[in-house]
Amino acid sequence: MKQHQVRRLRHCTKIILLVLFGHSSSHLNAQQFNSDNYVVMPHGTGTFVITNGERNAAFVNSFGLIPRFEFFVQGNLFWENEKTESPQHFTATLYAKYSLWVNTQKSSGVSVFLGFGKSPGYYTQKEFLTLHKNYWTAVVYTLPLFNKTIYWDFMPGGMVDIDYKGSKNAAWGFTYSSRINVYKLIPKTAIVAEIFGTEGSIYSAPEYKIGLRYEPNDFIIPAITYGNTLSGTGGAGFEIGLVIFTPQYIKKSYIQNNHIEY
Repeated sequence: MKQHQVRRLRHCTKIILLVLFGHSSSHLNAQQFNSDNYVVMPHGTGTFVITNGERNAAFVNSFGLIPRFEFFVQGNLFWENEKTESPQHFTATLYAKYSLWVNTQKSSGVSVFLGFGKSPGYYTQKEFLTLHKNYWTAVVYTLPLFNKTIYWDFMPGGMVDIDYKGSKNAAWGFTYSSRINVYKLIPKTAIVAEIFGTEGSIYSAPEYKIGLRYEPNDFIIPAITYGNTLSGTGGAGFEIGLVIFTPQYIKKSYIQNNHIEY
């Protein structure tokens, strides 16, 4: 093979490797984790999340339609559970996320959620939740630690069911969720652990999830997790998930860097 052909082959190989294994980003969405971080995806970006597990399957779409805003559509299909006498049922939520503040290093920030339908973190396996009778909100703050080796997400919130269990009476709940993301121990992989639940008239037992999230590039992020209640009475179980991010802009700098600009 001639030298110019070898150089061209090497150049093409570098381009392919860059596309497949571009720069990793720690600014990622919740995936099958209940907690989220402060990041609102850039204007023009779409996110698609698919999760399948022992308790339920989920599908989440988000779209950065307006600067500093992200709009979500989420559906959850819960499998039949004979132990809890829970039938197979479907829940959904529509919500928006707004970026309130981001630091100059873009490693920390605060965002707020507002939605209706089934709130993340409130898992009831025996009832169908009416979309227009459930409202929820949450605030998320991300704290970077140890030179960005650890990202700690705090996500308190609240929810109301205006027709709780068909009683025509309102019920309230305080939701809490916190997640630790540890980087640099495993190449291109985050070790993730979280705890979440609901207190109040609307109650869900405290649950935890632990898992690994592989981050080879900005666009395809797989993860595997295991979840249970703190009492060990049953939670999400094993789950696998996949996040797909669409390109932000098709422009020369984007193609060269293969990196979403946050």
